[in-house]
Amino acid sequence: MKSVTLGAVSFVAIFGLATAVIAANPQEINQLRQTNQCPGCDLRSIPLQQASLANADLKGADLRGSNLREANLSGANLSGAFLSGASLRQANLAGADLSRANLIGADLTGANLENAKLKGATWIDGSIK
Repeated sequence: MKSVTLGAVSFVAIFGLATAVIAANPQEINQLRQTNQCPGCDLRSIPLQQASLANADLKGADLRGSNLREANLSGANLSGAFLSGASLRQANLAGADLSRANLIGADLTGANLENAKLKGATWIDGSIK
């Protein structure tokens, strides 16, 4: 019985990971890597931990559920971006434009928000630590 349960859990875990990878558009991921610009791109649930995205143009990008832990997003344009459920723990957002960004459920624990533009950003009170 244990092997059946373990097999079912493994299947769900693998299928879940495949779904997360499929959510993002591979061409747009390559565009971001090559140009540091991807306004309006679908980058949902992709791992970008420790990514160097300083001054990136991600205006209106869909980054829901993405792992941006310890990423350098200093000076990045994230205005109107969808960051709900994203992990931004320890991310450098100094000078980033987060105006009108959706940060509901985003984890901003330890994030550097020095001089970040937050006008019109939406988040649940207490999410910034």
